[in-house]
Amino acid sequence: MNELLKHENEGLKKALQHKKKHKKKGKALDLQQRQEYQGGDVCWSPRKLREARVREVVRERDEMEEKLRKARAKKQREEARLQRQVELEEKRVERQRLKDAREQERAENAAERARKVEAQHQKKSTQHAQKRKRKASRVDS
Repeated sequence: MNELLKHENEGLKKALQHKKKHKKKGKALDLQQRQEYQGGDVCWSPRKLREARVREVVRERDEMEEKLRKARAKKQREEARLQRQVELEEKRVERQRLKDAREQERAENAAERARKVEAQHQKKSTQHAQKRKRKASRVDS
């Protein structure tokens, strides 16, 4: 059973290699025919074939340069987007830090006011207690 599968696998591999070998297609050269051409057999001079091949090379080079230009532009856009994200994150962190500092300062101010109010109440209550003692001592005498 195993040998049968192995043999079938090898046969499929050979068939695939054979198919790949014969699959190569050539590209038609741009031989720039005249407008008045109406069909029929045409013989192309070696010079025309050379020129067509050169045009093909130039076209492929231009396509490659365009792909590179687009790839560079895409990379620059991505870098700019990442930079904007970093800057926005830094601004957000800075805003949060300032907000926390303001809240801390407000809390400290509120605590200080509460201490002052408590101190005033304490002072008033001691003054009031002393007044009562003085009044009580005056009444007694």
